[in-house]
Formats: sequence, C-alpha cells, structure tokens
Amino acid sequence: MKENNLAKRTFFALFLLIQLLLVTAVTQAQPYQIINTQNSVVGGDLNKTVTTIQEGNNPLDRFQWTKVVKPTSNNSLRAVMLLLPPLGSGFQNYEVGENGDYNNSFVAYFARRNIAVVGYSQRVQDLAAGSCESGVIDCSPMADWGLQTMLDDTTYIRQQIGLEFPGIPVIATGLSLGSIASTAAINAHPNDYAGAILIDGTLHDNDPVVQAINTNFCGVFEGMLAAGIYYDGQSGAGIKLLSQLAQIAPDQPSPAPGFPPGLTNHQAFVFALSEPIITPLSPRPGYFNVAGNFAADQFSFANESLIHGSLAGFVNYATTRMFRDLNCGLAGETTFNNNLANFDGPVLMFAAGHGFGTAMFDTAQLMTSADVTINSNADYGHVDYMFSFNHLHEVEQPIMKWIKDNF
Repeated sequence: MKENNLAKRTFFALFLLIQLLLVTAVTQAQPYQIINTQNSVVGGDLNKTVTTIQEGNNPLDRFQWTKVVKPTSNNSLRAVMLLLPPLGSGFQNYEVGENGDYNNSFVAYFARRNIAVVGYSQRVQDLAAGSCESGVIDCSPMADWGLQTMLDDTTYIRQQIGLEFPGIPVIATGLSLGSIASTAAINAHPNDYAGAILIDGTLHDNDPVVQAINTNFCGVFEGMLAAGIYYDGQSGAGIKLLSQLAQIAPDQPSPAPGFPPGLTNHQAFVFALSEPIITPLSPRPGYFNVAGNFAADQFSFANESLIHGSLAGFVNYATTRMFRDLNCGLAGETTFNNNLANFDGPVLMFAAGHGFGTAMFDTAQLMTSADVTINSNADYGHVDYMFSFNHLHEVEQPIMKWIKDNF
C-alpha cells in the first residue's frame, strides 16, 4: 500500500512538473503579453477598448491596439478595418473630427456603419518629451524600432482580430506611414487580409531622381544608427509648437528660425506645411503636406481645424531606424514590397499629386493579382485628402462604397 501511495505521489509530482514545463515553454514562445485594458464610451454610444501589449521584459517595448465598435452583434459586422498610423501619430490621428466632435471622425464614420475599427499605436506612443534626452529612461531599445517592428506588432494584432472576429474580412488601412505599413502587411501575409486601403504612402517609386535623393538620405540614417543616434525628439515638437503659435498668436512675428524674415506665426505654419522643400519627410520633388500659399496666409483645400487637431496628438519621438527604412525603401530596397504580386484582394488607393503621386501608380503595377482602384488629385498635398473640407465625399464615402461593393 505504501509503495502504491509513493508511486501515485511520484506520478503526480512528475505530472505537475511536466505541466509547469509546458506552461513555461508556451510563455517563452509567446513574447507578447497583455498588461492593461481600458474601456470607455466615445461619441455617445461607441465602445472603445485600448489594450496595452508588452513584448519581452523591457518596459519600453510596448504598444497599444485600440478597438472602436458600435454595440451590436458580431453577426452584423461587414468587415474589420485595421488602421495603421502615420509616422508622427497613433490611432488618435483617425479620431479627430471637425469642431472636436468625435462623431465627425474617420473612426466614428465607419464604426457606425457596422465596421469594427481596430488600430495600432506605435511603441513611442506615450513617451514624454525629453525623457530620452534627460536619461530618465533608457531609450536604446529604439535602435531596433523600424518598419519590421511595426509589421511584427501588426501581425500580433491581426491574430487577435482573428480570435475575436472569426470569419470577418480584415482590411489593412492607413494614411502615409500607415499606408506603407499596410502594404508591408499584405506583402508579408497576403492571405491574412481581404483587402487594403492605401492613402498616399508607399516605398516603391520608379523615378530615378527620387531613388537618388533617397539613396543619400538612406546613407545618412544608416550612419546615424552606426553612431548610436536612435531617435528624433525635435521634429514633432517643432511642428506642434508652430501649430500652437498659429492658433494663439497668429498675427505676431514668428520667432521660429529658418523661415523667410517677416512672417507671422500663421504664415510660418502655412509655409512649413505647404512649401515643397526636399527633406527625409518630404522625399520627392514637388512634395508638400498641405497645399497652401504662405504669402496669402491660407491653405487651399484643407480644413485647418483638422490639421491642428491632428498635430495636437502627435507623439514626441520618431525612430532613426524608421526613417532609415522609409528612405532606403524609396531608394530601391524591396524588403517590404517584394511579394505584392501574391496579394489578390481588392485594393483602394488615394494618390495626392504633391504627395506620393505617381509612386502610388508604380506600386499598383506590382499588384498584378489584385483589383486596384486609384483615386487621384493632382493638386493635393500629401494629407489633403484626409483634411479636406470635402473629405467626407472624397474619402469616407468612396471607401464605404468600395467596402459594400467588395464585401
């Protein structure tokens, strides 16, 4: 009897040990962990959930995914829109509405029409200004935060969408960097997405002038990474300051350096967004963000309140590796667009003539198996589609019609 009891205890102990080892193995194989979830109601009756995800052990390696849905059964959902953010912002970029009304936002428009809106905010989302420069936190993990990081995080979110919304088509969607990341997503996992909506952003450009310009920028950022310069904490803060001054003291002389002399704060703001000056963030000849005339002190097509609302939500840091990936891609690197021929879902593109323009058409040529629709406006700057007074008729409504036609 004692031998039988001893054998049972030994077997039970071995069983527990095996279970512990299995749990440990599973934990090690799943580096992403949910560490926080917050629920709220936005727009009166839309349910919003913000989930914070940790990768590994470094507290800096975390990001957020946000879900906004109308309180209804999953059975009535038409699709899931996976929103990926522009470079300087997060999911909040798509929550900006006229007059601060959430119900006028891009997110609310689709959530109210039986689209589950799910979005990603990058790992820089909640970093306080100056925290890296002051040494308050160790920002060295940023050395690895590039487009591949964004793709990996997005792939995790896509897996979670599949668990929560099984069988419902998922559409990769985004503006600017969000469009680039959406392209990378359908390139890496063409069977995981039913379609894509790409709003003026790509890494593929056949123009040799553009490739030459970006080859130089690519080399600069690779040199910065080699020198241990992993982040930019100035560009976002600079444009946010210009936005603030343009609102609180529009007619006062601008104190900002680098502008033509004699400009007011508002003129400097218009100049910064509308002048075609080639930089790593405006990497094509004739590129500007918003069409306008600084001498006339006005934007041509954009609702300025939407511009200010978007800039107010800008994050405080961008990573050198992300800049490197964007410029090296435009220089000809094909890491994130070498498999687009295998994506066979429908694609809706928006091409701004003074944004990525013809490069969007070049990218469409890579999608030989897809049904690509391109809306183009030769006069628009990079983000004029999203900020236009007519954005409802030019962006949201065409997207909704495209979704209805395809899903």
